[in-house]
Amino acid sequence: MARKRTVNYAVVDIKLLKEGVTPETYIALFEELQKNYREIPLTRNNYLKLRSIKPINDNNLVNGFTGEVFRSNGLTNDWYDEDKDERNRNQNVGESYIPSNLKANPRFFKFVFFPLHQKLICEVKYPENQISVSTLLDFLTNLIITDRLQAQFGRIVVSIVPEVITAEKIAHCKKLKRVHLSIERPYAENPTDLEKKILLEMTDQNVEVYMQTLVAGKNNFLSINQKVKDLIKLATDYGVVEYKIENEEGLIEDKSTAESSPLIERVQYDPDDTDQHYLIQAKGLEIVSSIQNG
Repeated sequence: MARKRTVNYAVVDIKLLKEGVTPETYIALFEELQKNYREIPLTRNNYLKLRSIKPINDNNLVNGFTGEVFRSNGLTNDWYDEDKDERNRNQNVGESYIPSNLKANPRFFKFVFFPLHQKLICEVKYPENQISVSTLLDFLTNLIITDRLQAQFGRIVVSIVPEVITAEKIAHCKKLKRVHLSIERPYAENPTDLEKKILLEMTDQNVEVYMQTLVAGKNNFLSINQKVKDLIKLATDYGVVEYKIENEEGLIEDKSTAESSPLIERVQYDPDDTDQHYLIQAKGLEIVSSIQNG
């Protein structure tokens, strides 16, 4: 049996801000993108383009599209000629010596787009490949927000869907390593018993910010009780929760309710049993449905 792999997905929101927009309008947008797989040069000699955009269902385009983001690294234009003893930052060696059909350091990232949800789900990390969410956003912004497409489809907004951190989400983390709570004085009109207790303690002791930190033992995870869960809820309402979790890849992640981070969905799969192409379609639909349902 093959070892399970982990693939990370990011979610991009694509909005057409024009009166009368329907799912068919988004279908038309992607049909336009199919006509021109233009390459976008970005920083650090990255070149990206969409390729092989195809309908999920030829008979019902509203089901969405699949495809790939292709990334390659171009050659630098900063060269030093030892024979001439001079530096030339403008010489395009790629055009002079390398065929245009050959691309350096190719990487492929599958994506799926759902017109009904206006969301694009794209791989950003799996064993062989990795792309930053900011690079993906930069590429899609430059690709889609053009004068030509906006003249046809109206104002276009492309943004990364952020992770929404709730008290319930923190409390249900199974691999919590650390939780730090910062609570400012509660001010609810109808305070709970816990809010009354915390406020009384803070008032009696001249406390401006109430803090509590829980740290799991080495090689262990926190097993928080209801009291801590209630404190977490209080901190999300009147302060900040900072916490550490161990993700599916065994890496420690720092998270905070005070910061906006991209939503990253991690999925483990067995490549012997599951095809990557169909995995992103199934999981992508689950992701956009969960976002829509809150």
